[in-house]
Amino acid sequence: MPDSVIPSSDIQSARVAIRSAVSSDVPTLFNLIRELAEYEHLADQVVGTVEALHSHLFDQSCIEALVAESDGQAVGFALYFVNYSTFLTQPGFYLEDLFVRPAYRGCGVGKALLSALAKLALERDYGRLEWSVLDWNAPAIGFYQRIGAQVLQDARICRVTGAALPLLAEGGSAGLSWNLRPITANDIEDVFALVRANIEYDGNLHLFVGSPEALAEHLLQHSYAEVVIAEQHQQAVGLALFCTNYSTFLTKPGLFVEDLFVRPEYRGQGIGRSLLAYLAQQVLNRNYGRLEWCVRTWNQRAIEFYQRQGAVILPDWRVCQLYRDAIEQLAA
Repeated sequence: MPDSVIPSSDIQSARVAIRSAVSSDVPTLFNLIRELAEYEHLADQVVGTVEALHSHLFDQSCIEALVAESDGQAVGFALYFVNYSTFLTQPGFYLEDLFVRPAYRGCGVGKALLSALAKLALERDYGRLEWSVLDWNAPAIGFYQRIGAQVLQDARICRVTGAALPLLAEGGSAGLSWNLRPITANDIEDVFALVRANIEYDGNLHLFVGSPEALAEHLLQHSYAEVVIAEQHQQAVGLALFCTNYSTFLTKPGLFVEDLFVRPEYRGQGIGRSLLAYLAQQVLNRNYGRLEWCVRTWNQRAIEFYQRQGAVILPDWRVCQLYRDAIEQLAA
């Protein structure tokens, strides 16, 4: 990625350049994360360290960051990582943090950061750009809608972290009538069928444009996501498809579950809980900080089930999404 993604002349009201973060930016990025947390009234949740942030950006490379700079000073940043869409069978970007210091708002810095990220998504042939916004942040929601984002009103984030993780991790599938295991190349057709059935259950089959070939490439060759399947009598009856995400407040990776699905005729046996327990154990084994997924507000049965497993449903966060056409417009 070039040092200057967007020239200063493209931003009318402030002389700002957008560039990739370098190692020496990390203390400044951490300070900006703290400023963002204060703005969101969540300062008490910042428990991470500069050293961990540096490691994840430049040693483990599980996250990336852009810096907005004016006259040699950092005035904003975007921190993001790769996620995965089973609807598209394509990777995408998840924007964990987007922040512009108050004095530089209203002069195109936020849009320039998003435009740079959109250009990068196109360069990598990614199909989706996602992030979250607090529902009380009306100026941000209005801005995101003006650049073409869909703000999902019926999706809520579920989160398990802290002491709830080991509690959820207890009680896998040992001794029960099903088996959990990571997939192999021989499982792709079954995985594709389960992904399709999940999308159909949500009533969104008309949006599904994926293919088994793309799924095989992304899961087995590029490892954009991982899958564990539940088998009963040698039949695949459920799955969890997940990828790594990141918390800047914890400065720790986590796991995000893109798809969690059990075929209707196999529900009520504890398979869903075993899948979540498996994922919680993976979070603990990898020394990650949290487990997250989304649930539809109309799916009260699922909400109650997740709450019984120790998940907190975040009521005031809304998911924002850009797909290919809107990404191209933003990049332009």
